[in-house]
Amino acid sequence: MKVRCPHCSAEFETEETGVVTCPYCGFQIKLGEARTFTYPLRVENPWKALVAFIRIQRLSPNDVEWKARIVKRELLYVPFYLFFVRARGVARKGLISKDGAGYVEFFNYMTVPAVKGFEELVGYPLPVRGRRYFDGHVEGRLLKGDLSEEEARKLLKNSIRELLKHEAERYFHWKNVEVGMPGFEPELDGLVYYPIWHIEYKYGPFRYRAYVDGTDGRIPYAEFPISVFKRAVNLTLGLLLLASGVWVAKNLPFKSAIAPLGSIPTSIVASYPSLKRAFAIRGRASEHRLLSEVKEDYAPEEEAFKHIRRIFR
Repeated sequence: MKVRCPHCSAEFETEETGVVTCPYCGFQIKLGEARTFTYPLRVENPWKALVAFIRIQRLSPNDVEWKARIVKRELLYVPFYLFFVRARGVARKGLISKDGAGYVEFFNYMTVPAVKGFEELVGYPLPVRGRRYFDGHVEGRLLKGDLSEEEARKLLKNSIRELLKHEAERYFHWKNVEVGMPGFEPELDGLVYYPIWHIEYKYGPFRYRAYVDGTDGRIPYAEFPISVFKRAVNLTLGLLLLASGVWVAKNLPFKSAIAPLGSIPTSIVASYPSLKRAFAIRGRASEHRLLSEVKEDYAPEEEAFKHIRRIFR
C-alpha cells in the first residue's frame, strides 16, 4: 500500500495496518476509518495556570509564585490513542467475601498516550469541542509515538479496572473491592496530537515538574513543594497521636491489662499519615483524577481524631 505522509508529503510503501510511522519524519498516520486529530493552542502562559492550581493545594506553601524559578518550559504535542470503551465489571468485597457481587459499567471515551513516559496522562479527558483534523503543523515539539496499540490497550484495561473499583466503592459503600472484567471492548477511534506544556521549576534546592493543558489550562499532573510550617503541624499531630496511645496504656486500670495491646498499635496506625506527610518534601496532584496519596490529605485531622476516640473507648 502506498501512503502519503500529511506532515512531510513523502510517499512510502507499507504492508502494515492501523497506525503507521513515516520513515522520513516520524509522523504517525492512522490508516482506515479512524483519523488523526489535534486541538488548537490557546494557553500562552502555562505558569499562571500552574501557580493558581498549586496555591489551592492544602499542603503547598504560599510563596511558590514568587520564590520558584522556572528551569524548563516546553510545548509538546503528545500523541494520544482515543478509544471508545464499553466495559462491564463484577465487584466483590474482598477476595474471599461471601457478600455477593455488584455490577458496574463504563461507556465513554478514554485516552492513552502513544508515547512512553507519560503514564500520568492515561485517561486524560479531552475537550468535547475544538477537535480538528491534523495537518501536521504544530507550534511546539511533535513527539513520536513509541507505544504500540496493544500495549495501550493493556494500560487502558488497568485504568478502567481502577475506575470501576472506585465506582463500586462509592456506590456500594465497600472497602477492599476487587473487580473482575468479563466485558471489555475498546474501539480505536483515532489518534490525537494534543498540546501539553511541560514545565520544570525549582523551589529551594529541589526540582519539580508539571503538565499544563495547552488548550484550556487544566493541570493533568503537578508536583509541588510541601510547606515547612504544614510539615511541622503534621509532625506535631503525629507525635501527639503516638503520645496519646502511650498515655492511655499507662493509665488504664489493671482490669484492662490487655488493653495496651490495642491502644499503642492503634495510635501508631493513626499517626502514620501525619508523620508520612511531615517527612515528605514533594506533593502530587491532578485536576482530572484523585491520586492515591492526595486522597489521604482531604481530611487527615478528622481521621486522626476518629482514631483518638477509638483509643479512649
